[in-house]
Formats: sequence, structure tokens, C-alpha cells
Amino acid sequence: MILVKHHNEGNLEPYFYYALEHYVLNELLKEGETYFFTWKIKGVICGKNQVIENEVNFPYVKEHHIKVFRRPTGGGAVYSDENNTMFTIITKRDKEGFTFKKYLQLIIDAFKKLGVNLEFTGRNDITLDGKKVSGNAFLQNKNGMLMHGTMMYDLDIETMVRALTPPDEKLISKGIESVRSRVNNLKPYLNGMSEKELFEFLEKELCDQVYEISDKEVEKLWNDAKYYQTDKFLYQDQPPFTQKLKNRFPWGYIEALIDVKDGVIQNIKFKGDFFNLDSLDAFEEAFKGVTYSYQDIKSVLDRFTLSNMILNSQNEDFNKLFKDAFLNV
Repeated sequence: MILVKHHNEGNLEPYFYYALEHYVLNELLKEGETYFFTWKIKGVICGKNQVIENEVNFPYVKEHHIKVFRRPTGGGAVYSDENNTMFTIITKRDKEGFTFKKYLQLIIDAFKKLGVNLEFTGRNDITLDGKKVSGNAFLQNKNGMLMHGTMMYDLDIETMVRALTPPDEKLISKGIESVRSRVNNLKPYLNGMSEKELFEFLEKELCDQVYEISDKEVEKLWNDAKYYQTDKFLYQDQPPFTQKLKNRFPWGYIEALIDVKDGVIQNIKFKGDFFNLDSLDAFEEAFKGVTYSYQDIKSVLDRFTLSNMILNSQNEDFNKLFKDAFLNV
């Protein structure tokens, strides 16, 4: 792998790093190359397809001055602080299709040399002693694929739960204990190794080349980063919808947020923690002007192959999502 030295350490907002990911993926990446770099964020980071109001405890994050961000990849909301490190892997698309395990196994193998036995589980997680220490998300386009994720060194679990759950103290208290039983920090397993030392070790294990970002590139990246700071990017055109359908499938949670007027679909957005293989814009546009009935909606679904747009999804899953919303089907 090629280690990217971006010289942006100490900046706990994601905008520069999103711009760097975009730059590496679309302008630097060549056939046969794989890039790697690490970074930090302090705040709540929502997935590309999520409704922020459903994911974040607004009163808590405002009171504690915790910033809320959106990322350009799918998956669920996460909380990160100074004791959690993010990592990014960018490479060309695999002819056999994307799988998290192929790339996360490289990290798992590196940890084995430290005597720490990590495992790949579920859709996109790394666990330690059966508890999650890393969650990951990805996107791909014609130029390649990027995957990024968390690596919990000594994350504040209580703040994470309070920032991501509804403002109900009973739920929060139960949630903290529940999350503690399901997530893990790496620090107790590393025999005194600091977070800095850990990631210096990983960089040496994973990378055999270095790409150093120039001053000219830094200027470009900060200019590109402005896009990710806008309300337009943060809120992703979230209109007031009159119908909400939801379900969870093996490939993720999905909500269909539908604006219906006079029995006709005016607008539809699909949100959730799923992973995009392609843009959903054309799919969502196809529902506009369609009668809000299962038969007419199914006729739209039949025109698309959903597995080409959402990782591991099936058309039958979407049929079920809409079928459950109508009594006479």
C-alpha cells in the first residue's frame, strides 16, 4: 500500500479528509495501486443515506458542543473522539465485486503480530473477544473504491450513547450498559502501546511506499472541502414526507420516505444504513407522478435491478417493503 502523508494531524473535523479521499480516488489512483491514511474526528458522523433527526440526540450534542457531520459513504451513525482513529483504504474496483473482508483482513493480520486476535464479523465489523472495535463503510465509482472505518482505542462509550440515542434518561442508562456489552476498546489489550505507536506500527506493516501531499495540493483540498461544510451536504435535501415505510434486511436497514399528494407520489427518498453501489437518483426519480398503489409501485421496481444499486439487496426485499404498507395485497 501507499501511505498518504497529509500533514493535517490535529484537525478534528472531517471536511479535509473527505476532500482528500475524493482526490485520491478520482485523480491520483492508478491501476494496481492501493492508498492508506489515518485521521481523526470529534463528533457524530451520519451515513450518506440517513435522516439526521432520527440518529442524533440534538439537545445533548448542542449542550455539549458536539458537532454533527455527514459522510459520503453509507452505513450507520457513529460517534468518534480524540481516542478513536479513522482509517481509509482506496483502491481499484475488484472484478469479483466488493467485500469488506478482503481489506479488513490486512488489518487483522497486522494485529496478530501484536498478539491481538481480531475477527471479521457481520457485514462490516472487526471484533475483539466478540465485541466490536471497528465499524466500516464504503463507496465506489468508475474510478475505484474507498473504504473507511473506525478503530476504537479508548473511545468514550457513555458520550457515544448519549449523543446517538433519544433524550430519555432511562433509555440512555440501559443503552450505555447494552453498548458496553457489545463494543470494546483496544487499549487494555496492547500492553501499554499508545495510540500513536499503534498506528505508526500499522502504517509500517501495511505500507511500503509514501505519497506526500504538496502545499499546492493542500490548497486545492481545502477549497474542495468547502462543499462538505454546507447545509446542502449535511441535510441532503430532506423534505417533509407524509409516508414512512421501514424494514431491516440482511443487507441493512432502509426507510422509504414518501411525499404523497392526491394519491400520487410527489417525492421519495430512501434512507438507512445500507451501502450504495450506485446512485439512487434515477430510481427515486422514477416514482414521481406514480399512483400510490402497490401495483403501480411494483411496476417501477420491476424496471430496476436493485442489487446493482445497493450492496447485497434484492428486488423481493423492496417488494416486501411496499407490500407491507397496503392492506389489500
